[in-house]
Amino acid sequence: MLPVSGDGYLVPSHWRPRNSNYGTEELVGLVARSTRLVDAEIPGGIAAIGDLSRRGGGASIEHKSHRSGRDVDIFYYALDDAGRPVAPGEAMLRFNAEGRAVRWSPARGEKAPNRPVPHYHFDSKRTWALVHALIEDPGAEVQWIFIQHNLAALVFREAVASGADPAVLARAAYVLREPSDAEPHDDHMHVRVYCDTRDRSFGCVDKGPVRWLKKAWKYMAPPYGRAPNRPEDAAWTLLKTMTGELPPLFFRAPLTS
Repeated sequence: MLPVSGDGYLVPSHWRPRNSNYGTEELVGLVARSTRLVDAEIPGGIAAIGDLSRRGGGASIEHKSHRSGRDVDIFYYALDDAGRPVAPGEAMLRFNAEGRAVRWSPARGEKAPNRPVPHYHFDSKRTWALVHALIEDPGAEVQWIFIQHNLAALVFREAVASGADPAVLARAAYVLREPSDAEPHDDHMHVRVYCDTRDRSFGCVDKGPVRWLKKAWKYMAPPYGRAPNRPEDAAWTLLKTMTGELPPLFFRAPLTS
């Protein structure tokens, strides 16, 4: 069970009655460790955690997935007009391509707040810090992070500006996808982890492509492989891929959730 609050995160009040805060040991540890790292690196923001799975797993009326304890919804960090982090409220927010909050996104069965959408903005700095922590975590391996592609581009621009290692950027570009058979995920990211090797004997089965191999990227032919002299060239290649200037080898390929 993931406690309803911890260092750098909380489960909002409208999500708590669902009792969907259960997951594998790997996923629960991943959430706790990653949000704690973001809070230590950039204090002040709180990650709102939505559904994991119900105790014992199984289907739910809220999701097509979230059945095996390996999925979690994490709402996007937001900032006000003064650049201050916003505390999680009773509803998620939908962000447009520029990262501006445009609509409420309440929990299933709940009404949207009866007030205008506040002038909030997508916090790409904390979101990148979270993505970085998730994909580099030593205790769990992330398979996918579902995110709307324009918001993903904002995250990558922040990552490049921060001087992130191109190898980390390449891995992030591989796991961040907008699914083709679900909502665009402009109000939250959906994180899925691979089966732990010890869980395979109990029937855990991964779906989709095989695990990421760092060496595969290192030895790929240009323009996708490691730049011979300047690492930032590889990072810029990823941005060109996202904007359609290069074929979508890593990003925005058709994918089902």
